[in-house]
Amino acid sequence: MNTLLRPFHVAVIDPGSRVPELDNYNRLVLGCPEVRFSYHLPALFGMSSLQFLVQKADALIIFGSAASVYDQLPWQAPLHTWIKSQVDSGLPTLGICYGHQLLAHLYGGTIEFAVPSQEKYKGLRTIDFLKKGFWAGDEGRYIVSHRELIATLPACFDTAGSSLLVKHELIQHRTLPTWGIQSHPEAGPEFVLNSAIPLTEGDPQPFASGQDFMRRFVLHLIQQRIQ
Repeated sequence: MNTLLRPFHVAVIDPGSRVPELDNYNRLVLGCPEVRFSYHLPALFGMSSLQFLVQKADALIIFGSAASVYDQLPWQAPLHTWIKSQVDSGLPTLGICYGHQLLAHLYGGTIEFAVPSQEKYKGLRTIDFLKKGFWAGDEGRYIVSHRELIATLPACFDTAGSSLLVKHELIQHRTLPTWGIQSHPEAGPEFVLNSAIPLTEGDPQPFASGQDFMRRFVLHLIQQRIQ
């Protein structure tokens, strides 16, 4: 089938091992009606839904997880190997939180706890964009919930966004259509509630930057496809 005629297919990988982030997935589906999404839960149900896709994915989005990339859980090795092969093939990929750290890990970077106490960063954080990309503006405020971060970045990646607390907030591969973001631009009110993220009533539009980021990512994929 002509790839310009069939629906653009984004495979969303949720490595959550306890609670699937269906609310975040639904926000993507409702916010981007131009593309087709599929949802995969390799930590809970294995790799079969990814390995036997009826329609090959045109792009990947990798969600967060309570796991560390170093945990060596049974589902991690096959998933990591599969993702690396897809990224190496040039498949456009966006890693979020765990997915962000995983991309760095797969290419030789190191991941460490943000603070020695292993306390989790939760709340809203401002990212300053250091490079131009599909995102807009010079900065944005994003929902965060993580205890680990990228300590050393592989040579094949550049830092595209930074903050006062995290050096490598946003990364992009130098030659491949691959990006990672430490925060949760896909997050909505349900994620904030489920993750017990403290937000104050005075926070103006806490999800606006994230929604714009995800929307622009999908529009960028579509634009690249038709060029």
